[in-house]
Amino acid sequence: MTSLNKMLNVLNIFGPDSLVINVDDIAKKLSLSRATAYRYVRELCDAGLLTRFDKNYTLGPKIIELDWMMRQYNPIISQGHEIMAQLSKSTELTVYMSMFCDGHIINTHIESDNKEYTLAFGRGRALPIFKGAQSKVLVANQKAFRLKKIYDEHIAQNEDYDMTWDQFNTETKRIRRNGFCVTHNELNNLSLTGIAAPIFNLENNEIIGSVAFLGTASEFEPTSLVVLVEHLKQATSTIERCAN
Repeated sequence: MTSLNKMLNVLNIFGPDSLVINVDDIAKKLSLSRATAYRYVRELCDAGLLTRFDKNYTLGPKIIELDWMMRQYNPIISQGHEIMAQLSKSTELTVYMSMFCDGHIINTHIESDNKEYTLAFGRGRALPIFKGAQSKVLVANQKAFRLKKIYDEHIAQNEDYDMTWDQFNTETKRIRRNGFCVTHNELNNLSLTGIAAPIFNLENNEIIGSVAFLGTASEFEPTSLVVLVEHLKQATSTIERCAN
């Protein structure tokens, strides 16, 4: 691992339960000397990726700038947000766009007019691996060698999953064959249903994202599953053509 990779690993320490860190945290979690940890945070602060408060550090303003640029210029987000808004308006369901990056499932854009429930996994909040429709679609469509790595690293020894490799492999094959995934109440206690379909890079057929509907059983009632899946597939197909 290069020094640059080690320095950027400081950013991976941040999470929902560690929004503020200090040099001792960095040195301990990354097995660094305090001198090296200080050097890393100084360089990250100079780049705007960290900000210092007293003896602690939080994410810096450069993160916000990069986020804005991603929303403006990432092709599937910039091309997909209007399509998602139309989907949400026509179905009255919440619509998610999600991506798989560095072992994390991240919701990158959300269109919703529903104010009755709080989204447990909003934009930017990492989802569990292989829980929820958008997560399952993104995982299931990875290449075979990546699937085995995901299973070994995230599922095999995790008590939250009661799933053998054969069961995992069978379910991912089923999702790929269907071209979509439906889940019920896998991410929170609000009895929400999710339906997701993949977005592919047309040049190499690799998955680059997913679009999903989210709603309660009563919100899904007016429209049949078949129609919603067709809406999703039309939307992802349009995004693929526009983004490639």
